[in-house]
Amino acid sequence: MAYRFTNTDKWSDVWFTKLQQLQMLLFIYLCDNCDIAGFIEVNYKRWASDLNSSIETIQGACKGLIRGVLFSKDEQCIFIKNFLKHQKNYPLNPKNNCHEKIISRFNQYREIFDIHDVDEFIQGACKGLISPLGNGNGSGNGNIINWKSDFSIYLSECKSAYKEFNENTQLIKEQEKLNPQVNVLLSIEKGFRNFWGTEAGWNHKKKERIKTINWKRTIITSIDMNKVYYTKEQLSEMNK
Repeated sequence: MAYRFTNTDKWSDVWFTKLQQLQMLLFIYLCDNCDIAGFIEVNYKRWASDLNSSIETIQGACKGLIRGVLFSKDEQCIFIKNFLKHQKNYPLNPKNNCHEKIISRFNQYREIFDIHDVDEFIQGACKGLISPLGNGNGSGNGNIINWKSDFSIYLSECKSAYKEFNENTQLIKEQEKLNPQVNVLLSIEKGFRNFWGTEAGWNHKKKERIKTINWKRTIITSIDMNKVYYTKEQLSEMNK
């Protein structure tokens, strides 16, 4: 059984206390179950079972933790940004046997996290996290990490909005009515894959003087810009 330090200041931390109850529980769960370096392989099915929840709910809760954790490029692994500091294991000393094992974990995940220098990676991941657990909240020193400064945060928001819109049958029906003969779902997917879900879409949004993205408006506009029409055969089949 592994023993871990816990920072009791988290209960007065702005970021942590603003989390939903399940997000709080999930964050503590990840800290308890990650490896000695702060990495944990994504296993939504296992987490949902352990936390008596559903896979979809756990995936949603992960979005709320995006400023306290970092996903790998393939989104199959998570790094808890301030874990090493909480465990009194940072800065790392290669001559320390325990730290040597921690460094080996960073080497294991080097490729999927683009780790070139361990110290630079840790400092970069924690950049802007003003309080021990949280992200910058607009008061104090440091840079606030948000969708404008981090593509992974933007992409997470984009994917969530894309999924939510696709599952909203009423909105889809409304758009189908307003766009006769247009395959609305495929048009949305085209816009997401070709632009909004890419760095080009992110850079486009960053030019706008906005703090939050109106994803509903963005997706509806995307339908107009990326119309994919049903074929005659498909329309004939639908009208039977």
